[in-house]
Amino acid sequence: MKKIAIMTAGGDCAGLNSVIKTVVLSAEKNGITVVGVLDGYKGFIEKKYTVLTGKMVENIDSIGGTILGSSNKECPFHYPSKEDKNVYIDRTDEGIEGLRALGVDSMIVIGGDGTLDSARVIHEHGLNCIGIPKTIDNDMSASDPTIGFDTAVEAATECIERVRTTAYSHRRVMVVETMGRTSGYLTLYAGFASSADVILLPEIEYNLDIVANKVKSVMESEKRCCIVVVSEAAKEKGKAEVIKKIVEDSFEQKRYGGVSERLAESLEKMTGYEARNVVLGHIQRGGAPSVSDSILASRLGGFAMSLLLKNEFGKIVGIKNGNLEKMDFPKDRVPRLLNVKENDIIVTARNMGVCFGDM
Repeated sequence: MKKIAIMTAGGDCAGLNSVIKTVVLSAEKNGITVVGVLDGYKGFIEKKYTVLTGKMVENIDSIGGTILGSSNKECPFHYPSKEDKNVYIDRTDEGIEGLRALGVDSMIVIGGDGTLDSARVIHEHGLNCIGIPKTIDNDMSASDPTIGFDTAVEAATECIERVRTTAYSHRRVMVVETMGRTSGYLTLYAGFASSADVILLPEIEYNLDIVANKVKSVMESEKRCCIVVVSEAAKEKGKAEVIKKIVEDSFEQKRYGGVSERLAESLEKMTGYEARNVVLGHIQRGGAPSVSDSILASRLGGFAMSLLLKNEFGKIVGIKNGNLEKMDFPKDRVPRLLNVKENDIIVTARNMGVCFGDM
């Protein structure tokens, strides 16, 4: 093995550069050249690369995002044709041929479910691949936690705590919308850590009357303000999620957004207290990685390299109960959701009086 590739794809998060640094330095020590694929699968298909050296990556682990760039839209086996951008075809072999022309015979792919599903297809088409899971949503079965989750929780928690001070000053209800898609891990952890009064998760349909009664009870107490943390995909009982838009050429076509604005309007009418909404959005993705994320990313990058050196391919590396583990690329993409009956944080929060909108 003389040359390998590395790629980041899907949504960015903190910790990606720690993976890149670990892989490059480990490869360099073993006499292996690392080719960075730029801008995710767009660079894979359109043959955009850069050779990475130890000197280039020695200080990147404290930088958020990814120095290679990323994209959460392109899919190699469902990619616009050269002749007609409205026609989608399988261009996986084109991407593989581009890397093989450089002498690359293996690739490490860092991404979420959609990204690693494409890595599986690339592996099946003949280019050896190893996947590393990352997502601020923490919803991948391959690893618990995933790269980026811890940093996102810290960022969201800090933002909610900042919102609390202005809510207290003006005696307001603040509805804070977090990311996470159909999994409530980020919302639950950030909401619990910031002592939110109400936490609304995708896994628990909420009753608006119950939420309003809780808000009114809090506002009539000595607290002066009420903090509601709601996941972007949380939905009112009997109703659908709030969809902001559909992106047809994306791994995840549904883009959630708008639930906090709708909820704030409803709560203000039902309780008589002024309510404002705050959408944290991409603030949760940005910034330098936490120490935990940086270490996790380095561990997974090192584990991936160890498998490559043993010619063990077609695996996703992750961590469970603190231990490094590997698994085959799954055929199905099933998000890991909260077990709302057994999750100890939910149980603890309920015992402390936190409302989840269902009782």
